[in-house]
Amino acid sequence: MIKSRSMRWAGHVARMGEKRNAYRILVGKPEGKRPLGRPSRRWVDNIKMDLREIG
Repeated sequence: MIKSRSMRWAGHVARMGEKRNAYRILVGKPEGKRPLGRPSRRWVDNIKMDLREIG
């Protein structure tokens, strides 16, 4: 249930215009350095993994 809801929200965000904050956060690349160590999982990473599982 959680995966299907997050996939649905990802579809809405992907179709939003460039002026919307949610779209800019999804597509944007922040500047600066990331902390050392293993990178934490991001929301986009979870969506991509779910898409690979579905096919």
